[in-house]
Amino acid sequence: MANTKLHGNNYKLKDGKRAASVTTIIGNMLGWNKNTLIAWAKRVTMAGEDSDAVMREAGQIGTLLHILIQAHIQGFDVDTKDFTPNQEKQALLAFTGYLNWVKKTDFKALASELTLVNEELRVGGTIDCIARIDDKLVVVDWKSSKYGPYPEMIVQLGAYVYMYESAQPKAKVDHGLIMRFGKEDGKFHQHHIDRAKIDAGAQVFKHCVALNKLKTLL
Repeated sequence: MANTKLHGNNYKLKDGKRAASVTTIIGNMLGWNKNTLIAWAKRVTMAGEDSDAVMREAGQIGTLLHILIQAHIQGFDVDTKDFTPNQEKQALLAFTGYLNWVKKTDFKALASELTLVNEELRVGGTIDCIARIDDKLVVVDWKSSKYGPYPEMIVQLGAYVYMYESAQPKAKVDHGLIMRFGKEDGKFHQHHIDRAKIDAGAQVFKHCVALNKLKTLL
């Protein structure tokens, strides 16, 4: 295992300025899942755990899962030295779910960890995967979360589809797919997001961008 590609990017606009990320804008402008997160944090704290530490751990596991999937698609080796044994164990279990899903699916990856910058909205993002599934063009988002999909996830997917089709005018995405891979049980959960929901998510994201811009004027 020699080569690790880390997940995440700094997005730059043509004028040299930094573009805000899709996930940052959604996180700052939407609070739809706030009550759920607060309730979860209370439960974790009452159980004697540090909710921030639990979230950081989950984030590292999710990052490694993305790297493992990217490596499988692009064909490079993964160095896990930056991750703890527990993070590696759980990410590999989730990765098993991915492998089992691939075996059962007519899946052909066209791009993995595709970085896009949209000059119109002045935002950047990284699409987990563009694929043909059953000969249909699909934008796929990999998740290692236990629950979902939440509305914010659909907004994120809508933003990515809008950005991808803006960059590739001849492309027409049929639908989106949110794939959750269990880091505790190795199972996969497939969530089909139809085009109507994707377009609604894109519209919500555009409003988030507008609100984010107005916020700077206050």
